[in-house]
Amino acid sequence: MRGEKFVQVLNLLFLLGAGLLGFFLILSGGKSGGVLDGFYWFEADTSGFNDAPQLTRWYNYDWCAVRDNQVTNCSSRAPATAFSPRDNFGRSNEMPTTFLDNRNAYYYLSRVGWAMLLIGLFYIVLSIIPAIVLLFKSSVAMHIWHNLAIWAALLFVLLSACLYTGCYVKARSGFNSEGRHSKLGAKMFAFIWTTSFLLMWNAAWAVAGAVLSKRDRYNAYGRGEVYGTGATYNSSSSDGHMDKSTYNSEQQHNRGRFFTRLGAKNKSANPATTAEPDEVEYTTTDYVTQPATEANRTEQVPSAV
Repeated sequence: MRGEKFVQVLNLLFLLGAGLLGFFLILSGGKSGGVLDGFYWFEADTSGFNDAPQLTRWYNYDWCAVRDNQVTNCSSRAPATAFSPRDNFGRSNEMPTTFLDNRNAYYYLSRVGWAMLLIGLFYIVLSIIPAIVLLFKSSVAMHIWHNLAIWAALLFVLLSACLYTGCYVKARSGFNSEGRHSKLGAKMFAFIWTTSFLLMWNAAWAVAGAVLSKRDRYNAYGRGEVYGTGATYNSSSSDGHMDKSTYNSEQQHNRGRFFTRLGAKNKSANPATTAEPDEVEYTTTDYVTQPATEANRTEQVPSAV
């Protein structure tokens, strides 16, 4: 039991960590300057792309020029800013052909990836509530809620990680094929994949916790604990079997109460049997006493000897 509680606490800590990383991923690029400047998705040499800067970094909400490792001249911020050099700087002959021929792939991979990450973060928050409740009380409803929320969170965050990785790895190959510098934002990809692995652990434990909870209920029922009635059967401490004398006496008592209730129910169902019997008329006969005659008196009085 202690080991199970320890794993539940560890599971909650992992879940809170996944939620914290998810919030950080969403907030990245929301503000210029400070620590967040080092958390970007992609950096590449964009010199010659019309009026693009020589070195550009792409964030969640904008793209910025980089000079002397300082971020300057950022674009206007908008939710889910698409990664697409063709849309960001306009069509250019200096641009790798992959961005001209496959514009939709980069555009939608980056935007859908951000949307999936946002939905995954929403389900992470939903899964934290039942995880806290299950620390103190096991409930079937809480287990179902936790499993649905955590598996949905894993699905959307993992899908976002795959979309972002596919988008920017393909872009890096396109820049490298033209001899241009490019690199992935190691911190952002480390965060999103760490979030995915933490959610994998949470999802696996959510299923295991539900199975263990069902097993505990089954074992408790097998030990004679009757849920919902407040009654338990006495068992012997030596062999674990039920005390036969206690069980038989309680069974006979319950059986007597059952037949008593059954008889009362039958009487109430058949009012004809419970009706009072009809009154019985009794007839009396009047006897007339006649005066005794002389003969009668002689018969009644014994003669003297």
